[in-house]
Amino acid sequence: MISVSTVVWQDWQVRVTSTPAEVGGPALLTCVAPASLREHASVAAWYRDDAVLPAADRLAGNTLLVEDGWRLVVRSVTTDDSRAQYSCSVLDPLTGERRRSTPTSIEVTATSAASAPRGISHNQWEATVRRGVDVVLPCLVHADPPAAVT
Repeated sequence: MISVSTVVWQDWQVRVTSTPAEVGGPALLTCVAPASLREHASVAAWYRDDAVLPAADRLAGNTLLVEDGWRLVVRSVTTDDSRAQYSCSVLDPLTGERRRSTPTSIEVTATSAASAPRGISHNQWEATVRRGVDVVLPCLVHADPPAAVT
């Protein structure tokens, strides 16, 4: 069976939003594109300044890509992250066009005194996966001393 969808071309832009973070805590950056584009487009890359962030290992390193790359988690923010410029590029496979967002930085504050665990993202995380395939649903929590999340 063949499925056909109608796609109407429209001008589109890409932008990045960021959650504030404390030194040592996580930050969440989201690549934002129109919903109609997001249905068929993909995030081609994330950048820190002009360097492409590697996406090879989803479970190691300081960054984690989730939601098919539409969200980037910086696991342990440093003061350098407040000076860094983060951006993403989105590829529209129907037109072959790739657009890069304007850069944004993470608002980083000094670590406060001992604090109770608090969530960074209050959205629900959803994922659609095939049976037998691993899925990562991040739990973005910051506390001092570090929280043990199970």
